[in-house]
Amino acid sequence: MLWLCISLPQLPLEALQLGASDAITVVTDCEANTRYIVCCNEAAERGKLKVGMNYTTALAIHSSIAMLERKRHAETAALERLAAWAYQFSSTVVIGEAPVEIKQARIAAIWLEIGASLKLFGGFRALIEKFENAFAHLRYSYQLGIAPTLEGAALLARTNIRLALTTRPALQLKISRLPVMKLALATQITEQLYMVGIRTIGALLELPRDAVARRFGPHTSNYLDRLIGLAPDPRPSYQLPYRYDTKFEFGFEIGSTEALLFPLRRMLHEFSGFLIARDTAVQRFRLIFLHRERQPTELSIGMSIPERNSDKFFALAKEQLERVTLPAATIELSLHASEFAAPTGLQNDMLSGSVVQTEELSHTIDRIAARLGEDRIHTVMMTPDHRPESSWKSAAYGERAPALKSPARPLWLLSEPKPLEKCGIPTDGRPERIESGWWDDKDVQRDYYLVRTNEGAQLWVFKDLQSSSWYLHGVWS
Repeated sequence: MLWLCISLPQLPLEALQLGASDAITVVTDCEANTRYIVCCNEAAERGKLKVGMNYTTALAIHSSIAMLERKRHAETAALERLAAWAYQFSSTVVIGEAPVEIKQARIAAIWLEIGASLKLFGGFRALIEKFENAFAHLRYSYQLGIAPTLEGAALLARTNIRLALTTRPALQLKISRLPVMKLALATQITEQLYMVGIRTIGALLELPRDAVARRFGPHTSNYLDRLIGLAPDPRPSYQLPYRYDTKFEFGFEIGSTEALLFPLRRMLHEFSGFLIARDTAVQRFRLIFLHRERQPTELSIGMSIPERNSDKFFALAKEQLERVTLPAATIELSLHASEFAAPTGLQNDMLSGSVVQTEELSHTIDRIAARLGEDRIHTVMMTPDHRPESSWKSAAYGERAPALKSPARPLWLLSEPKPLEKCGIPTDGRPERIESGWWDDKDVQRDYYLVRTNEGAQLWVFKDLQSSSWYLHGVWS
C-alpha cells in the first residue's frame, strides 16, 4: 500500500477563521490554569509571536490580539469534511484525530491510499497535480508526505519532505537523520530521549524494543514498529454518509454578509467533492444561518437540472444571500442535502457547442430564479395527451418532467387552428391520425399532414374527419 498524508498544521486556526487577515490572530488553549498559543497567523508570526508562547507574554508584546479559543470539535468536523472531499481520489481514506495535547495540536492529518488510484488518474505525477489543483480551492495550509506506512507518510509530511518513498528500506533510510522531536510522541517522551542523548530517529530505532517499552511504555515501541512497517496499523476507513450534513461553527459573531462568503465557498467546494466521490449530483440543498436568540435563516438552493459544480452552487447561493437581510449576526453556517440524482450526462457536439449552450441556459435560468424567486419562474412540461393543444402545461420551477416520448411536432402552434379554403398537396401521403379526448368533451378526430408551400415553408395541417374541413395548426421552423 502507498499512503498520501495531508498534514494540516494550521487547522486549529483555519477551522475557526473566515480567511486570511492582516490582524494579529492566535488560537489559544489552557493547560494547568495557563493559557498558551497553539496556532497563529502570518501577521502574528511577523509580530514575534510563536506557538507554545504564554498568552500573557504575547499580550505584553502586542496589546491588541484577536484571540480565538481552540475548539477540537470544530477541527474534527473540518477533518470529516475533508475526508468526504478526498474520497474522490481514493476509496480508502483514514481520518486522524485532533490531538488533545497543546504541543501536538498542529499535527492533525488525513491519509489516502493512492496505490490503487495511480492507474485511474494516469500515474503518480498526474494524481498529485490533480489533487493539489483541487485542494487549492479549499484554502487550507497543507504539507504532503508519501510512504508505505501511515506514520511514515505523516512524518514526511510534517517535515515537508516531498519525496515518494515507496519501500520501507527507503523510508527508514530517509528518516534516520531526522530529530526525535519530529515524532508523533508525547512531548515528555521526546524531551527525555533528547536528554539521554537519543537525538535522531535512527539512533532510537537501533535501541532494543523491549528496553524502549520498559522505559517509555509499550505504545512507544509499537509506534516505532508502525512507523517503519514492522507492525500492522489497523485503522478504520472513512465511509461516505448517505446524506450530507455539515456545519462551520465560527469563533465569534459574523455581522457582515460579505464575511460569510469565504466559509460558504469552502463548504461548497467540499460539498462538490463529496458529490464527485459518490458519482452523484443534487438538484436542491439547504443553507442554514444560525443566530443567537433569533430564529435561524434558511435558504433553499434549487437548480433546474442536477448539478455538482461548486462555482454554480456559489453563484446561486450568493444571489439568494443578496436578496435577504439576516436578522442578526451569524454564529454558525450549515449545509444539508438528502436527495441526490444522477449527474446530467450530455454528449458534446464539437461543431455547434450545443452542450455548452444548454448548460449556460440552465445556469442562467437558475440565477434568474435565485434573484427573482422560484415562485416567479415557470417552465413548460409535456403531458401524456396526444392532442397537440393539450400535450403541454405550465409547471413550477424545478418540477421534474415525466419521461415521455412524442412524435415530431412543430415548435410554433397556432392558439386556435385556422380554417383553410384550399389545401396544397401533402408531401407525405401517410397521415398521422389522432383520435382522442372523448373523456373531457373535447373529442378530436384528425389526420395531420406536412405541407410544403411554393416558397419553401413547411406547414402542419390536419383534416377534421368529422366535418372534412382542413385547418392550419402549426408552422415548422
